[in-house]
Amino acid sequence: MSILSVLQTAMPLCGLPAPAQAVSSVDPNVQKFVAMAQDIGDELRERFFWRNLNIAGQITGDGSTTLFDLPSDWALLSPGQQIYSSVNTLSPRYGPITNEQLAALKSSQVAPVRPVWRLIGSALEFFPAIGAGEIITFNYYSTNWVSNTDGSLRQPTFLLDSDFSMIDELVIRRGLIYRWKESKGLECSADQGRYERALDRAAGREDGERITSTAAPVLDVDGWWPGTVTFVGPV
Repeated sequence: MSILSVLQTAMPLCGLPAPAQAVSSVDPNVQKFVAMAQDIGDELRERFFWRNLNIAGQITGDGSTTLFDLPSDWALLSPGQQIYSSVNTLSPRYGPITNEQLAALKSSQVAPVRPVWRLIGSALEFFPAIGAGEIITFNYYSTNWVSNTDGSLRQPTFLLDSDFSMIDELVIRRGLIYRWKESKGLECSADQGRYERALDRAAGREDGERITSTAAPVLDVDGWWPGTVTFVGPV
């Protein structure tokens, strides 16, 4: 669905005609619905960790730089995120550390064996500097929750009628109905409930956490194998 198709299904449910245009429309009602859809999407982006907004990030060290700018669409680091280095793929870099911890390390006569990290302002800081050619990988959540029609461009706002939301559009449609009635001073408690329940269901489907089993054998992705390796060859 696109922003236009969302409005074409939501507005008739509010007693308004389905529009032929959305973002490009000069109709005040359509413009209000587009603005409400934008506001609802901005709110939803902040309320939950949506899978479609999780982005892989990468930093390459040069041996001297310690501060690296965060991506322009940075919202926040994935919860519990560990940052890994191409130098040692089995042991994550230690962090985030506090400002006080980093100050203590910088004042010490001996630097950490492996760089530690923290978030400061709009930058990711490592101390000491990561090595030249060393690649740091991580995941973060993006502020760009809107996509163009073919999915080749992510953006934070609707620019064309064909743009679509990467957050569940049913939730946005239910939110539009609720917001419209609320703005007109109409009874909207039932519509608010439908909106919140749709959000709960959509958020529940996004849950990609691992299922813990107390009966299954332990298996992790850290390269450990619970067996015996026999070496055959010259010593």
